[in-house]
Amino acid sequence: MAGPSTYQQTTGNQQTNSATPVPIPGLYFKLPAGVGTSAIIILNVPNPYATGNNFPGGWFGISINGTMHPVFAAFTYGVKQPESFNRMPTTLVVGVPLTSDTTVQAMWSGIRGSTVMLDSPATLTVFTDTD
Repeated sequence: MAGPSTYQQTTGNQQTNSATPVPIPGLYFKLPAGVGTSAIIILNVPNPYATGNNFPGGWFGISINGTMHPVFAAFTYGVKQPESFNRMPTTLVVGVPLTSDTTVQAMWSGIRGSTVMLDSPATLTVFTDTD
């Protein structure tokens, strides 16, 4: 049975050209302790795109208590220098155990010097297990 959910949404109009993962502003939760409980975390980035001249792309991940979860999502263009930068819908779903107060932060970075753009809302949703 699904338990409570928590939801955050950005306003769009964000970008990063960081080569290493940095927080996506506004997509952050602090969850209460839940020994024996797990959470499903969904990061939905429906309309991202990346600009650049070396097969541009974007990387998305989740930080749990300051440690990057090993599962991530990414996109790259199949052309070194695209004439236009089409949208690359990206969704990431991860499961994590909750053993103490848990901080969840959506992260992103550019791939190969790209600038990743969000000009529409992105969301972070957490569902917890009530069993």
